[in-house]
Amino acid sequence: MTDPRHFRYLLLTLFSLLFLKAAADDTVARPVVSTYRLEIGRGEARSTYLSPLRYSGPLFAFSAEWQKAFNRNPENTVMTFAAFARYRNMLNPPHSARMLGFDAAFNWGLAYRKRLPHSFQLTAGGLLDINGGALYLPRNGNNPVTALASAGIDLDFSFSRRFELGRLPVIVADRVCLPVIGAFFCPGYGETFYEIYVGNRKGLAHCGWWGNNFGIGNYLSLKLDFGRTALEIGYRYDYRSTYANHLTTRVSGNTFVIGVIPGGLGLKKKSLINSPLY
Repeated sequence: MTDPRHFRYLLLTLFSLLFLKAAADDTVARPVVSTYRLEIGRGEARSTYLSPLRYSGPLFAFSAEWQKAFNRNPENTVMTFAAFARYRNMLNPPHSARMLGFDAAFNWGLAYRKRLPHSFQLTAGGLLDINGGALYLPRNGNNPVTALASAGIDLDFSFSRRFELGRLPVIVADRVCLPVIGAFFCPGYGETFYEIYVGNRKGLAHCGWWGNNFGIGNYLSLKLDFGRTALEIGYRYDYRSTYANHLTTRVSGNTFVIGVIPGGLGLKKKSLINSPLY
């Protein structure tokens, strides 16, 4: 017959191992990697609610991103929060009219990550994506503004590798976001905002999918770890389009990005931290 004391010893051993594992996990820091970026480039917009012409011109943006290994399953899960603000100052092809654009976006998401041999890392997950803004055409007297508003779920993928340039630790990464499903705002053809204000609010919200709400975002970056601070340089392409009520809106941008990561990447102490980047 089995001695009950053996069973108690077994339970005590199991609980001790679990406690030691939890304690070991707690000793590994999960720092928040904060990145602040300034973006300069060229933007384009076409809104048939305002004009059939395509407008283009300088694009300026500021973005910030915070990443951290998620507290549940930190080895394989990364949490991201990001915010963007963009300003466009565009002209039509004959340079006879100006269109101004402003939009902001907020993203929160979780991604599964897989550390691969040779210092590669792959992530795949989803983002909650909320966007809002406006395109303003001053020469239009009755309907001078196209409202930009959408919310949805995006697929989020990234592929990165860390290495060294001489003695300088470096991470090169490419990240792609692809909206899947959501909702967006679009008035009726020729419908004024005054009509919406006085009560004509049917048919304003539309279910978005790849057939009527396509978009893609791609960001290629190089992070240089100088220790206490890291520098990031990159290139971003972003495209969004909607179609509803016989109206088309397309907004895109190509920007050069320069960013700062306070606290650096921690590549020289990677064994002591659980970084979301590697």
